[in-house]
Amino acid sequence: MSNNRPKKRQRVQDTSYRDAVPLDDDFNQIYTRDGRLRQVGVFKRTAPLPRTTLVVDSAWNTISSWGPQDDANYTLDPNADSYNNQLEADVMDEATPAEKPAKKQRSKVSKRPHVVWMELHRQSYLDEMLRWEGRADASTQGQCLDCVARSTNPPGLAEYRCSDCFIPDLTCASCCVKRHRTNPFHRIEKWSNSSSQINVKNCTTFELLRHLHHLSLTTKASMYDFYRGLEKSTNNIGISVPKSRYRALFRSALQWHHLKLLKRGGRGNDPSGVQGTQNGELALRCPSCPWPGINLAENWQDAPENMKFLYMFFICMDANFRLKNQLVSNYSQDPGLGIGWAYMVPRKPYEKYVLSKASDDDISTCVGFQALAKANSKYSVSLRYTGVNAVVCGRSKMIFPQGVGNLHKGERYSNMDYIFGAVLQLILVAIVLVSYDVACQWFVNIYSRMRDWLPEIKPNQSLKLIPAIPKLHYAMHEAANHEVFSLNLIPGVGLSDCECPERVWAPHNPLGNSTKTQAPGSRHDVLDDHFGFWNWMKYVGMGLTLLRRYKAAVAERNIQAEGHRGLTDALNPDLIKAWTKLCKKWDSDSMFPKSCKNPYHVEEMHISEARVKKELASEEEKRIKAGGISLNNTSAASFIGLGLEIEEFQHRLERLAKDVMLHLAISKEGNLTEQRNVLRSRIRAWEQLVPIYMPGLLQYVADRSAKSQPTSDTDSGGKSSEARSHHPEFIKIHLPSQIPAANRSQVCRDGLVEIEDRLHVGQCNDALENLRQILRLKARMIQFKNKNIRGQREGTRSRAVIDRVHDRARAAAAKYRAARQALWCIRGPGDWEKTYRILEDGDVRGYQDPDRLKPKTGRQGIWEDDQEQPTLEKVPSNEFTLFNEVRSRRDGTGETRRTISWIWANQRASKDEDENNDILRVEWAKSRARAERAREEVLLLKEEMQRVLKYLDWKANWWRERTSMRAGLVPDLAEGVQAFALTQVDVQLALASHFKDLWDAPLQNSEVVDESSLSVDDSSDEEDDPDVSNVEGAAAAAEDDDDFA
Repeated sequence: MSNNRPKKRQRVQDTSYRDAVPLDDDFNQIYTRDGRLRQVGVFKRTAPLPRTTLVVDSAWNTISSWGPQDDANYTLDPNADSYNNQLEADVMDEATPAEKPAKKQRSKVSKRPHVVWMELHRQSYLDEMLRWEGRADASTQGQCLDCVARSTNPPGLAEYRCSDCFIPDLTCASCCVKRHRTNPFHRIEKWSNSSSQINVKNCTTFELLRHLHHLSLTTKASMYDFYRGLEKSTNNIGISVPKSRYRALFRSALQWHHLKLLKRGGRGNDPSGVQGTQNGELALRCPSCPWPGINLAENWQDAPENMKFLYMFFICMDANFRLKNQLVSNYSQDPGLGIGWAYMVPRKPYEKYVLSKASDDDISTCVGFQALAKANSKYSVSLRYTGVNAVVCGRSKMIFPQGVGNLHKGERYSNMDYIFGAVLQLILVAIVLVSYDVACQWFVNIYSRMRDWLPEIKPNQSLKLIPAIPKLHYAMHEAANHEVFSLNLIPGVGLSDCECPERVWAPHNPLGNSTKTQAPGSRHDVLDDHFGFWNWMKYVGMGLTLLRRYKAAVAERNIQAEGHRGLTDALNPDLIKAWTKLCKKWDSDSMFPKSCKNPYHVEEMHISEARVKKELASEEEKRIKAGGISLNNTSAASFIGLGLEIEEFQHRLERLAKDVMLHLAISKEGNLTEQRNVLRSRIRAWEQLVPIYMPGLLQYVADRSAKSQPTSDTDSGGKSSEARSHHPEFIKIHLPSQIPAANRSQVCRDGLVEIEDRLHVGQCNDALENLRQILRLKARMIQFKNKNIRGQREGTRSRAVIDRVHDRARAAAAKYRAARQALWCIRGPGDWEKTYRILEDGDVRGYQDPDRLKPKTGRQGIWEDDQEQPTLEKVPSNEFTLFNEVRSRRDGTGETRRTISWIWANQRASKDEDENNDILRVEWAKSRARAERAREEVLLLKEEMQRVLKYLDWKANWWRERTSMRAGLVPDLAEGVQAFALTQVDVQLALASHFKDLWDAPLQNSEVVDESSLSVDDSSDEEDDPDVSNVEGAAAAAEDDDDFA
């Protein structure tokens, strides 16, 4: 191609420039202007050409921005007829109401879908699920269809199926491999005729329901949260969101859970089908409990008296106020799919009985806890149920069939009695231990209330009931006459702590967020489903649980036996023989309350302040009758008593004044002024008696003032002495104890110091007893608040009540310290200090032993590399602090190796300790009880291991019988029914074999038993057992068997 060819466009070199042309016209219009360069000498200039209009004003308004349609006449009457007619109408004329369109009637399927499903489709759904346990549609298929399509000769046997693929047909092994070259992680099942198989999931819908079921059981989240997650997975930008299918998914999930419950309960294998289901039949029973005819020997009733405790039932009862239910829907629209068939009691007879006892008072405790219980139930407006109550096995923590009921308003006798009686109908043994946190009140009139029970819940008259209070609750009750309820002293209970309901409520409390707003029937079904999952986790975890308990129990038995033997060898054999006889008589006394002498109790002999005043008044009366002289109408004892009352009044006013200044409470300031006026009048009365009983006081004070000669107008506290003396709470009261011993004979009359000494002893005793009572109350209130109260309104009010109790404890401690200081001034050092010790802040605690508890290490991994982790040291504080009495699961109750504060050990003193050795007898008797409980625990665990293995074998035979109970079924359904039953046979036998392998040599394991967890039921099974915080880990144990999740 020639380079000399002319260009298509003339190139212009340096003849084109860009320039900004100012526009002074309307900015709503856009113009365009072309220009060219013009050479003028050595300069280049632009030569503008005439402009042309590109966009006019109207076009700009159209395309410059977007806005929604607007119309100035929208909704206005263009003819104004309606306005004129209304204006001309009479005032009293009423407009004719427009006819409402007829409301379309909703069908029964739309209004009550669950009712229609139960009536028409439930049995067929269950049969279809069981049909797919077999080969279902492929039951008549003998050859592989893929081989037939490929003309393979001969075709393979159709015995493999994928549980993840949508196509549910069967193929041979080679064709199945070819199908899954790109899906290597699908789960393949092989059909082997009568052998067992894993439950089939061949439909996407079934897989979704299974996945949601597992998530809801392990996370306790609501179905709404799961649906929102699925919705966001589909579309997370909010555009073209599919129509909500939440209600349909929720109903499908409830029906799925219910069908699984029926399937696991064997109703699909029973000829009577779903309609033949009995109350409580679908619940999973505890395999370690004694069930005559199932896991007990035929001659179990012939056991010797000292071994009958091996066949005792352990029952624990408690209420929960988190699982509330609002007034949403009703039972007519949502009757529930199977209320009463599993763990919840049948609704109608239960609520009828509770309604007949509606006048019964709420259950209160012996430490005045009724106020908080009523405060919690006061927010029952708009609630159908204020919570639930339950009966739980005291050994395995499994919930009993028909062992859960609804609370209508608080924790009432009628609610607890009904579920207790319902559970008693299952028990065929003679002895039942009943643990309840208020058993000291609930059990008192239990037999008289039984006469009014319904026939269906009345127990056998020969049944022996033993009441008990759970270990962690026992310390919060009054100690007097409560030894009969102590699990540390009841024969045959082993090391059971009976705090099982607390462990049940802990993982189920989050359910309250979703069940609170559910319809009543759906809530019943959801609770039954989750309680069934809890029981199944306990069922499959029984092997490891009993193994750990057994190892810890053997170690504890050896330690306690050796310790008790050493204590016994160091004492007088005659005393041991007498005490042993006393303890055996107490153990064998079956009466309630016991009529024989209590070996664990020392009679209270401390002298109170009121008793001292009464004795002094009697002595003064005898002295006057004998011819003594009365110096005044007010006796010397009354004079000292008035001085002590003034001192206590002053301390109380100081606290009140501090509170007024801190909160600037004007309403309390008037009360403070009135109290100060009362105190001034008492001080004046005191000062009139001072010259009579302390005649040398004025001279002593004058001499002391002359020697001191203060050089400042301020005291050590930095406050002006004039300002302090202005208020009566700062006026000094000179009692004999405040006078030096060398000057008392010159200042006081004879006998005055001894009177004050006796009154201070009474003050110390009263202050300690009051402090112990307050600590019991505070521990109980904290436990109730942590367990049942949530929310700002309820939590703030309950916290305020606890703070007031806290202030009372501080006042009691201050009273004791002041009285002890006065005793020390009078007596000086001596043996009396062993009884009345110095009260430190750390001594003011409940049954907690901070020396034994492991120190809290804090959260790990929060410190940067250049930061040094601080050591946990006690921060000094001037404020008096109460230790938190609530112990963790690993801390236990402390009774097994207790080292309690001296204020609890000092609550009683014997008159003649050397003669009757009551205190030593109590300590020896408790040591004997600890050794006996540890020995019993080992025997109970051995018996429970045997009963579990027998129960699993019985359950396998129970399922084996149900392989062919239903006759006349179509072949594919009969095949599925048989396959599922044989699957359950293998499950039970596999568990029995696994448990036996664990228990054959439990002590040969090299794992070291932690000494801090030797208290078996207090803590030993909590860390690894799928109990409270490890439900998700336990769920993995049954992950491969969908029918038990």
